[in-house]
Amino acid sequence: MAVGMNKILVIGIGLFVSCLLLRCEEVDGKEYIVGDEKRWSPDANLTQWTEDKKFKAGDVLVFEYKDPLLMVAAVRDKYLFDKCDLYAGVIKLYTSGNDHAVLEKGTIYFAPYPSPYCENGMKLTVHVE
Repeated sequence: MAVGMNKILVIGIGLFVSCLLLRCEEVDGKEYIVGDEKRWSPDANLTQWTEDKKFKAGDVLVFEYKDPLLMVAAVRDKYLFDKCDLYAGVIKLYTSGNDHAVLEKGTIYFAPYPSPYCENGMKLTVHVE
């Protein structure tokens, strides 16, 4: 009888550890450097950059830039984003030049704040599953 209990205990511990490992995989998101080698800059084609990516909740976008005019505004309002009228719609402003944005489910928009770059098309739309 003791041998049977030991087997059950070993199987139970194995299942528990397996569940923990699977859960850790879900929690740890993938990290993306926005714009890849061009980083967060007017030279990056941000629409093309997102084409082959599937973003999930918990993933992290890294915005790297040196120009203080390229601060990053995160907004949820598509209308304000489309018009580059970000003043009223900013939910978070990133200003360090090495910013990490943890993604939540839904659609979020990123644009330089305040700057003329937004009007010239420097925008990023991210759909998060």
